[in-house]
Amino acid sequence: MKDCSADMELAQRAARGEQESWRAIYDSTSDRLFSLLCGIVRDRDEALDLLQETYVQALRRIDSFRGEAPLEAWLRAIAVRKALDWRRSVLRRLRRTVPLTEGTATVDPVGPARAEAACDRLTLMEALSRISPSQRAALLLRECEGMSFKEVASVLGCKESTARVHHAKARERMREVLGTEIGDVGTGSSTADCLEGQST
Repeated sequence: MKDCSADMELAQRAARGEQESWRAIYDSTSDRLFSLLCGIVRDRDEALDLLQETYVQALRRIDSFRGEAPLEAWLRAIAVRKALDWRRSVLRRLRRTVPLTEGTATVDPVGPARAEAACDRLTLMEALSRISPSQRAALLLRECEGMSFKEVASVLGCKESTARVHHAKARERMREVLGTEIGDVGTGSSTADCLEGQST
């Protein structure tokens, strides 16, 4: 098990209001958290807003960090829950939105290469949209972040067996929609290109 004493000391200094400690926490974790949020919400601007919300909540709750896991894992759990809440709110709004029709749609002409890349990206986004937020988070955390199922469960706040079920269902659903295996997300396949910005 990783020694988290340094993280605990850093968190304690941050809780006392030491700005240098907060800067150290942000600088050492923000890039990876941002990549994770981009992968979940698929919107860089929203991901940036959620990243800021993550650190705001962390600031308010830093005294609750117990050092039982790395500080970054604690922050990651906050970020994922923020992202899942955001997705639920978006879905609620979408259900109240008038469906796009041919009369309201517009076409933006693009070249063949851009069109093909856009199709690949839309295909993956469509596939990801067909799985639940928890399944999507489990898939991204496992495949893109390389986390163990125990770590995925900790981030999602569920049992390890539940995390495995979420992941398995996500893989199966993605395979059905895409017609291809998902085991190598982020390794250079045409669909994996849609996860640009993810750390692998």
